Amino acid sequence: MKRKSRYAGVLVLFLVFLWTVSVRAGSPAKPATPVLKGTAHKNEVTLTWNQVKNARGYHIYLYYSADQGFRRVLNISARAERRVTLKGSLDRIYRYKIRAYNKKANKVTYSSMSKELQIKTAPSKASLKLAEKRSVSMTQLNWNKVSSADGYQVIRSEKKEGPYRRIAVLPGKETISFQDTNTEGKKWFYRVRAYSRNPGSRVYGAYSDPERTSERPLMVIGDSRTVMLKELIGDKTTWICKISMGYKWLAETAVKEAEKALKKNSDIVIWLGVNDPYNISDYITWLNEKIPVWRSKGARIYIMAVGQVEKDPFVDNEEIREFNARMKSSVRGARYIDLYTYLEKAGYRTTDGTHYDDATSRRIYHYMKKNIR
Repeated sequence: MKRKSRYAGVLVLFLVFLWTVSVRAGSPAKPATPVLKGTAHKNEVTLTWNQVKNARGYHIYLYYSADQGFRRVLNISARAERRVTLKGSLDRIYRYKIRAYNKKANKVTYSSMSKELQIKTAPSKASLKLAEKRSVSMTQLNWNKVSSADGYQVIRSEKKEGPYRRIAVLPGKETISFQDTNTEGKKWFYRVRAYSRNPGSRVYGAYSDPERTSERPLMVIGDSRTVMLKELIGDKTTWICKISMGYKWLAETAVKEAEKALKKNSDIVIWLGVNDPYNISDYITWLNEKIPVWRSKGARIYIMAVGQVEKDPFVDNEEIREFNARMKSSVRGARYIDLYTYLEKAGYRTTDGTHYDDATSRRIYHYMKKNIR
């Protein structure tokens, strides 16, 4: 009985051994799951992954929206370099997975599928549509949105051919504008490019074509205070101004000069009223009729508040405040430049009680230009 029991035990061990050998011979060991990484350059995606134990090769999968699933696109031997570059299109998001396999005879064992890796190719070339000087020290930049962008870089140069220096990195998918507030009074060439974020890196689109600072034509219509600005500044502004003038001159004479000189997409500043604040109703009625006509030609209209007087025999500051308040509240389609409040805070000096000295006039000019935007 003991001998039979011993033989039975040996038989069981022998059968277990044969089963183990059979399993090992028929089923290759399962590989570990590789980790997929990637970078992008222009329209190319470069994928890399780690070597894993028991791998004879690797399958790379790409997501196809038409299939609503992943499709195998590459079979890479374990002996090959664990790096591959795939060409695609700009401004796209590609989704990849990888898994390792082990093969023995005709049997294949796979690892688990890796985590999905999303890689953005470079954004499309940005298009800078506006580089407009809005004041002595500020230029407004606008560009078209690039669909896959996570942000933008802005560079500038004094020469079209460069060298260019980066002046801003602007994160945000919806960022399509920038104000360069340190122009040093110069006209610059600007370029912008979009970037997209990938895990651990960024990919950059092509820079826009160079765009030089432009300046909307500026027209200032005013009285003797404007005459003094014209004589002091002497820039390319179209100055339509005359000493001691007011509403009647504006409606009968100045408007003809203005419309003859008016260029497309101009900025028009009206700075009148110190000589005839009692004509406020006529100003409002006339401007509300004329402003839509000018705006239809691309013009932007600005009403600049009448500034204070120190000692004027014909008008006082209370009358000026009332005039300004009605102009601000009743003139439609124009932007308001609150010069009165600015001078109240910054201070001012006059040479005769009505007309400002050179220092104040220069500050008025720069304040006006700063508010034209």
